[in-house]
Amino acid sequence: MEQRDEELIADYQQGNPKALEMLYERYKEPILNFALRILGNRADAEDVTADVFGVLIVRRDAYQPKAKFSTWLYTVTRNACISKIRKHKNVFSLWFQGQNGEYDEIPVPDKQPSVSMRLADQETGEQIRKAIEKLPDSQKEALILREYHGMSYDEISQVLGCSLENVKILIFRGRERLRRELTSFLTEENA
Repeated sequence: MEQRDEELIADYQQGNPKALEMLYERYKEPILNFALRILGNRADAEDVTADVFGVLIVRRDAYQPKAKFSTWLYTVTRNACISKIRKHKNVFSLWFQGQNGEYDEIPVPDKQPSVSMRLADQETGEQIRKAIEKLPDSQKEALILREYHGMSYDEISQVLGCSLENVKILIFRGRERLRRELTSFLTEENA
């Protein structure tokens, strides 16, 4: 049976370096993807991912079991992304893979898609990426955590540092804005 995150971090805090390796293997991709979606730049996202796990190495006791380990880790990642943005004074941009089926509106191509299907998928992905970029930062972050990382509303509220009710409002408004933004594009595409 696989150890829970909280058990692994406790083992690591008690001196077991293998526990940190297991946490790293479990979370390196999700954390990198979260940072990438917020920052829009792979190099910056890799730096943030390294910084996040560096926190665990340098400050072994940084995690306190008040919240789930994953919630704490995403909070650290979010804060690192915000610091990176402030440092570079970048504008938020969002990296998006259009063919991975994360949005219902994207058609999943056949194993051998035609060139025209691939172009249509790329165009759809680009439109969705542009629509998400237009969202206010708080709505964008809430939707990313919910849709891409499957976090509960309660976990998102802890990561964003806002009330549960505010998270529900952010996600609802974000989805509504996306729906309005994409309605004309999806209607044209299906015509």
